[in-house]
Amino acid sequence: MDATVSNSRLSVEGEACDRCISLQMAGSATAMAGGLSFLSACNDDVVGAEAVATPTPTGTATSTVLPPTYTATDNDRLNFGLQLHYLLAAYLHRALDGDALSASMTGGAGAAGTVSGGRRVAFTDLSLLAMMREVSEATDARIAYLRRTLAGAVTAQPAINIAGGEGSPFQAIAITKRGTPPPAFTNFFDPYASENDFLLGAVALSSVVTQAVYDVTWQLAAALRTGMAAFAAGIAASDAILRNSLFVRADADVRVPAAGQSNLFGRAVAMALGRDQYDGPRAMESDAPGIGGFAGADWVYSKIDIVNYNWIAIRRTPEQALGILYASAASVSSGAFFPAGVNGTIRVSGANTY
Repeated sequence: MDATVSNSRLSVEGEACDRCISLQMAGSATAMAGGLSFLSACNDDVVGAEAVATPTPTGTATSTVLPPTYTATDNDRLNFGLQLHYLLAAYLHRALDGDALSASMTGGAGAAGTVSGGRRVAFTDLSLLAMMREVSEATDARIAYLRRTLAGAVTAQPAINIAGGEGSPFQAIAITKRGTPPPAFTNFFDPYASENDFLLGAVALSSVVTQAVYDVTWQLAAALRTGMAAFAAGIAASDAILRNSLFVRADADVRVPAAGQSNLFGRAVAMALGRDQYDGPRAMESDAPGIGGFAGADWVYSKIDIVNYNWIAIRRTPEQALGILYASAASVSSGAFFPAGVNGTIRVSGANTY
């Protein structure tokens, strides 16, 4: 009963709009209330899986290698969401408690792997820690839901690398190779070094997971779409907790950093641009990157929602998401956070060249 669709495309997405909303502090997950808008009849500029984008010929002899075609079933799409959730859960578990998902939650088809890298973060803000535990528990619950839904078709957790520092996956997505790195990232990015660094890493992973699940959900058969729409809204709520937490801390940071330094708003912008370099030729986050910023002497604006110019949630296709998580603008089947690739049919990143 699975719906099938041929999938081979360079991913195209609507651009985020610049929404300067003056706030003194952010609320909670209400910023993403009504998160089902991604299932609106409006297709918000996303090229469907049935479409194939053809690269524009250039004057050079260099050719763009496209990902192979595949036929995806609903189980394939659910398993892709599960693979991304394994990564987010691995990061949250390691940072909060220094552990990993239990073996009972990671088995299945494909090459099973373990989690490498990362360490427990020294949290001093108990309110922040409580919210992060809520996000972690919600992520675990969504993994359990996907595994129950997939039953005998479930895929295993693959090998996952969540290391920080020199040569790490987080370093690869922390800065853009285009232009000069901002001062905050002239040193190597370690998401376990502080609470702020942890939030930067969490927002980076959560944004990719959230937007990719949006994309696969709208392609599901009608029988699954209603339940998965609510599932995706829950992901959006967790993502809003992370982004709001980072925003509140950035709002309390210095407005004008010292020479050679960057404030937390600036670091969030740098990481958004770092993700943007791997997901295709159109700007997904660079129109108004980050989670907000200072404006003038006493104003601040927020960018909690990740939406396009119609205020519809931005989606990243699986190929775009894997480009970021493999840290490659070329079409590859492994790298960075997934050193042996992900398990399942959907496993190759797009040819996301500029």
